[in-house]
Amino acid sequence: MEPLTCTETPNPSPTAARFEALPTEQLEAWICQMSANLAAAEYEWLIAIAEFDARNGWHAWGVASCAHWLSWQVGLEHRTAREKLRVGHALRRFPLIGAAMASGQLSYSKARAITRIATNDNEAALTMWALAATSNQVERIVSAYSRSARVERGRNEQQWAGRALYHRTDDDGSIVITLRLPADAGVEFLSAVEQFVAPSAPLDDGTREPLSARRADAAAHMARVAHATAHAPAHATTGAAPPLVTLHVDLDALCSDTEAEAPRTCHIDGAPSATPHPHAVSPATALRLFCGADLEALLQQAEHAVGVTDRTALVRGRLRRHILLRDGTCRYPDCGRAAALDIHHIIHRHHGGSNHTSNLVSLCAYHHRLVHEGGWSIDGSPDTGALTFTSPAGQQVCSSASSGPAGDASAVNSMGRTPADGRCQWQGDRLDLDLAVLMLHELGGSYGPRTWSAPRSTDMPTAAGAPPSCS
Repeated sequence: MEPLTCTETPNPSPTAARFEALPTEQLEAWICQMSANLAAAEYEWLIAIAEFDARNGWHAWGVASCAHWLSWQVGLEHRTAREKLRVGHALRRFPLIGAAMASGQLSYSKARAITRIATNDNEAALTMWALAATSNQVERIVSAYSRSARVERGRNEQQWAGRALYHRTDDDGSIVITLRLPADAGVEFLSAVEQFVAPSAPLDDGTREPLSARRADAAAHMARVAHATAHAPAHATTGAAPPLVTLHVDLDALCSDTEAEAPRTCHIDGAPSATPHPHAVSPATALRLFCGADLEALLQQAEHAVGVTDRTALVRGRLRRHILLRDGTCRYPDCGRAAALDIHHIIHRHHGGSNHTSNLVSLCAYHHRLVHEGGWSIDGSPDTGALTFTSPAGQQVCSSASSGPAGDASAVNSMGRTPADGRCQWQGDRLDLDLAVLMLHELGGSYGPRTWSAPRSTDMPTAAGAPPSCS
């Protein structure tokens, strides 16, 4: 196909041509009607994925969660998938909100907002307000109530529950990190960072690095020091020997095809003060630890010790770095985890496998356990092509790209909504945010009962009593 030049205009699609022929009033009505149809269709879709999650239908695919399955199979971003799943479960718990969305009158954006604070007591009020307000006003009500509710909780509990670390990639490629810590942990972190802040010194052009930039350098340097300390010899830091973890392995158990032939023949123990009694592990777990764990293994056969392995990882140094550089992330389809990866032997060393790169693959801790303890198998060469993961039930998951199901707009149109269903019911009233938050606290029992009305302008007439249902 020849590329289009600046003077060439592509032929419009049939859909675009149809819209171009519509009068503006009809186009506006169609947009509102389709918005209502989309909301009604998305309600059914959200209920469906909540049911799918309740049945653990995603587990057969070897993924860690339903959100992971949605990200992989449907193409949603991970955070979006988690939010869709949360809203789906909330719609099953709150029938009034669900009915409003099923009718096409409540958009997903509004449903997502009010389900963050919905309870059995305030569901009806939130539904009424969401129908009568704009999406921006609904977000303001939810945000204001959330802030006021957090203040009422114990300060220490609030700070602990809210601890989090987020990061995102900025437009210029920089990584923006947001860290939220309880006050004591935050002070400790900032004090530690200050120990690494370089002194202010003039640059070549006479200016000085701002303190914020030097603190950023200090935080990055502190992370490097912590990483180096964790991987340095023990005597180089504290002078004490690192904790010794010993794995007792029965070679006959490792070579058996089923664990039933030699049950509980492996166990692991550590420092006596930490683990005074050995903990039994399955042969499958022992094989997983042998893949690359930094441990000491006491080998036994017929209840007699036959040797002790070196306390070192089987795959390390340049070979490990090569495998991690080749794979980048966990090789399970669409997993994407890139931190703390394990190196897995497709054919285990105790079953004749080698340390050749074609037999080594990077797996996250979850999928490494899935392969060993979960009974999954891997086929293919990680050096040359796609890998196929097969579950014990025969379900195959291939890492090669596959096309998803084709869409059909008729399913959305069949919802049969009208343009009026898709229009916001806001009549231009001013939002009284304080009154809205006060009403939500009263409904939740934070304050005594009183008469209330919709959160609109204080100079407008209000109706007392309970909130109307969404019918």
